[in-house]
Amino acid sequence: MPRFHFHIVDGTALSDTDGLELPDTAAAKSEAIRLAGAVLKDYIGDDLWRGEPWQIVVNDSQVPNTGRTYFKLTLTATE
Repeated sequence: MPRFHFHIVDGTALSDTDGLELPDTAAAKSEAIRLAGAVLKDYIGDDLWRGEPWQIVVNDSQVPNTGRTYFKLTLTATE
């Protein structure tokens, strides 16, 4: 099974050094959506509503923007 790493990039990068073994990209997409929901649920502060996008970058590397990128989930909130 491939290992997928879920990095959060929002001006700084929170690297996922462990990753998850999942059967395919469909499962990784579901996990990325679950992770985004958890981040949004726990997010406190006005920065979210300033329109600055943040991403969950899913790749095969312990470092964002290296290795093979499977997909990116980009979120932006504005008032």
